[in-house]
Amino acid sequence: MTWAIAAVLVLAGAGLGLWRAAHRPLPGALNPGAAMPGNVSDLQQALANARKSDEISRAANAELQKTLAQRDEENASLKADIAFYQRFVGANADHRPLAVQAVRMHQQAAVWRFEAMIAQNTNRDADNSGKFTLGLEGMQDGKLRKLAWSDLRQDAGSDGVPYDFKLFQRVSGDIALPPGFAPTRVLTHLQPVGGAAVDNSFAWKDVFEAD
Repeated sequence: MTWAIAAVLVLAGAGLGLWRAAHRPLPGALNPGAAMPGNVSDLQQALANARKSDEISRAANAELQKTLAQRDEENASLKADIAFYQRFVGANADHRPLAVQAVRMHQQAAVWRFEAMIAQNTNRDADNSGKFTLGLEGMQDGKLRKLAWSDLRQDAGSDGVPYDFKLFQRVSGDIALPPGFAPTRVLTHLQPVGGAAVDNSFAWKDVFEAD
């Protein structure tokens, strides 16, 4: 009889232990705001660091792409210049008098940047010097209009871009177009020292360089 009572007590104790284990609250159940294992603040900081690193990588990649595009543009311009020089100074090059051989126009913010190639190879020992200016022909308010150098320059005191070379030289500068003016032609003007003026013109569509 004593042995049977002891067995019953052992079984009852085991059952009570299982019941308590089954009804024990999970970690954090009584306090939802309690920190989970692994430290949530550390995980949040790691996530913030990863996002910052991604932003830095994206910015660096964008800057690299911009630099590569600029290099491609510079290389294309250099190749065009080399091809021009080879045609102009080669053994079989045609003799060309003083003239503006090429013009490029590129918009930069509120102004236009121009580059002009001035050249001659009729006298390879001559010194060519003078002033370069340009004008524009285009439409404004439905009417044909011509703009002189003084109309295009922000500093009205400038009388032209100086040049001085033997075979060729590149000159550059900035001009400002009035609102509503749509250019159709670029009109270049060379005024050599002690010589006759030289005028050339170029279609806007041939000299305009888009971004």
